[in-house]
Parts: sequence; C-alpha cells; structure tokens
Amino acid sequence: MMTVDFKELKAFDFSNAKPYLWIFKDSTSPKKFRAKYVQTDDSLNGELLSFVKRETVRITEHSAYTYISQTNENSCLTIEFNKTDFSLLKQFIDEPESEHAIKGIEDLIGAKGYVVKFIKDDKIVYAVKRSTTTWKTSYPKKFVNAIFKNGELTGVENNSFSIEKNFDFYVMNDTAFIANKKGFESAMKYKEEFVKAFDTLQSNPGFSSLFSDLDPIVTYVGQNSIQLRRMAVIEDKGIYKKPNFIPNLQKVNTIRKWGLNFEQHKIIPCDKTVKIILQVLLDHRLISEITDTIYDVPDAVQV
Repeated sequence: MMTVDFKELKAFDFSNAKPYLWIFKDSTSPKKFRAKYVQTDDSLNGELLSFVKRETVRITEHSAYTYISQTNENSCLTIEFNKTDFSLLKQFIDEPESEHAIKGIEDLIGAKGYVVKFIKDDKIVYAVKRSTTTWKTSYPKKFVNAIFKNGELTGVENNSFSIEKNFDFYVMNDTAFIANKKGFESAMKYKEEFVKAFDTLQSNPGFSSLFSDLDPIVTYVGQNSIQLRRMAVIEDKGIYKKPNFIPNLQKVNTIRKWGLNFEQHKIIPCDKTVKIILQVLLDHRLISEITDTIYDVPDAVQV
C-alpha cells in the first residue's frame, strides 16, 4: 500500500491543484492541537505550488520509518499516518476553511507549524512543516516572505512573515512520507513518546531483571534524543525476550571477548560496557561472514 501511495504522490498534479494553508499550535487538551485557516493570494499560492513540485520531484525512493532510520538527499521514510499525531491534526485541517479562518496577525504568533492542503479533484496531499523557533525573515533563498494584508497572506520581497521552501513530511492516502525526520518528530511530539517508552521499559521486569543494576544505563541514556530513540528500538525489537538470551550472550561474549561482565546470569553494566550492551540489545553488533570482522552499525535491515 505504501508503494501505491508513493506512486500517487509522485503522480499528483500539483500544477493544477488548489492550496489551502493552515497553521497549527499545540494544545494541552486530548486533541493536542489547534488549527486555523489562512487565506493566501495567487502570488503566494504560486510559490507554494512551485516548491512543493520541486521537493516531491527530488524524492525518488522510500523506506520504512524506524526510530533510528535516516534519509538521504533523495529519499523519504514511510509510516501509516494513523500511527502518528497527524491523525489528530488532520481532523482540524479537514474542517471547512471558511469556519476556521484567522482573524488577524496575532493568530499567527506562536504557531507550532503549518499544513498546506493541496486538492485536485478527489485527491488530497497534506504537506506539513514544523516552524523553527520563530517565523523567520531575511532568508530569501530558503524562505518565502509574506505579509498579512486585507485578510490574507501575500508574497512580498521585504521582510515580514516567512514560509520555508520545503516540507517535513507529506501525507497521501494512508501514508506519511517523511522528508525531514527531525522536523516530523518535533511536530508530532515524538521525543515525549521516547521518554515515556524508556520509563515503561525501566519498569518492565522482563527488561530490568537482565541487569544487576539499571542505573549505569539510565545515566548513559539520560535525556539524549538519540539514546532515547535507541531504547525505543530495543523495546520494539525485543531481542532480550528471546529464549536463552543471557546464556547465548554469555557464550558469544566469551568467544568474542567483548568484555561484558555477568553475575548469577545478570549483566553487570558499567561505564565501559554500557555502549556495547545497547548495541547487543539493538542487534547492531554484527559479524562479517567473509572477514570475520565485528562491526557496530547505526541501523540494520534484515535481508
């Protein structure tokens, strides 16, 4: 299905589509977001259509999203959008624009990001961008400058209100296509989920019972986004749940001289071994069958 949706995204007729710009903000309610429609004039619409066409042409391949997967200059990551908070945001964006129009420039202040809904016949592409710390100005190569005038945004050459010339992710049918992973995760509040996942993992007896002491691992992970992602992958993969995990690890550790320490079938983590422990739990300590060389890899795809 994701491949079908990718082909539809690539074939979408942006040249003849109508763009609708919505800004969104965070909300403490269960809905998580608030959103308002911003009317745009023809000049700004032309800019939006121009750079969305350029950006979607640039993307030529896709692979599955994981917490530690990365994109290259021509790729994107895919995930079912209903597994993300976009399913909540979409409920606002699908409301009638006339009933949710902004009333003034003050509605733009503090926006978390924006969504451009491109519609052509019965097809819709949602393009989402997280705002940077402010709606920046004075970056002509990266941003489209705009000014709120007479109830709508219009493109201008001078500094005022700026829209970046790319998007973090696109949604076509059931699939989100992620071009900027950091922007996607920030807009969809993924770090909060990573923190919760690690808290849950620590309280899981099946995980905590592997170790004589969890503190070195907790200290190593801290609030670091990359390490929190890795812990989420560890829980998702569940390598540690496999039968005879500890005996098998002890055997390989002895043969390969990894330097891990054990006591009564529990791993003893310390500052020197915690990195190796996480690589093992990620299943990212791999051995070449050709050279018998051991590698620590940032990600792995099963073949």
